[in-house]
Amino acid sequence: MPILLSQLRAIDQMETVPSQKFVVLIRCSTKTQYSSGHGLNAQRRDIDLFLQQQQNPQVVAEFIEVESGAAASRPVLDQALSTCKERNAALLVSKVDRASRDLETLARIVKEVPVRVASLPQADPFQIHLYGALAQQEREFISQRTRAALAAAKARGVHPGNPNLAQMNRERKNAARNFATRHAPLVTVLRSEGKTLRQICSILNSAGITTAQGALFNPVQVHRILKRGVVSG
Repeated sequence: MPILLSQLRAIDQMETVPSQKFVVLIRCSTKTQYSSGHGLNAQRRDIDLFLQQQQNPQVVAEFIEVESGAAASRPVLDQALSTCKERNAALLVSKVDRASRDLETLARIVKEVPVRVASLPQADPFQIHLYGALAQQEREFISQRTRAALAAAKARGVHPGNPNLAQMNRERKNAARNFATRHAPLVTVLRSEGKTLRQICSILNSAGITTAQGALFNPVQVHRILKRGVVSG
């Protein structure tokens, strides 16, 4: 099959287009966000969509950071920046705040290496800095409004949180103390006979005696019964 002139030009253009190198940085603020995977997946989706729109992209490295964007020390970010410099690559993040929530840090990053933002594919360094400034200002406004709302509620005599929390804690402590008091005599006798905590667990579980939650005993729970029984006595 003959190759058309247009196809030859397309092939030649593909060969001459330089590779765009990227170092991907994916950041989660907490271990909970990282464990759930939701934050990682959303960032990867945005980054993949961005890369699909680029000509001849090349991801030379990917870093996953579990750290607050406002943290003073961010070794993973530092490593990503070093890789950008070594490989002559741009730092690629899904959103501006994934690079940093601190405006000074963001300005330093933009000054050190080229930065691309997947959600703002056409943004230049000035626009990235501007979006960072607006985001920081909005966070400060939210913080101020939250503090003002809490102060106003406190002035009205409204206290945040569960008003029944103290009573619930007292009830839980009383239930634990009553449970320990009920089983302390048997556990104390077994302990005085030289039985280990694990052996006492086996005896209680074999006898069909369960914890307050209806579960099997473990050594920690037996130790608590002994401790509470001594205090009550």
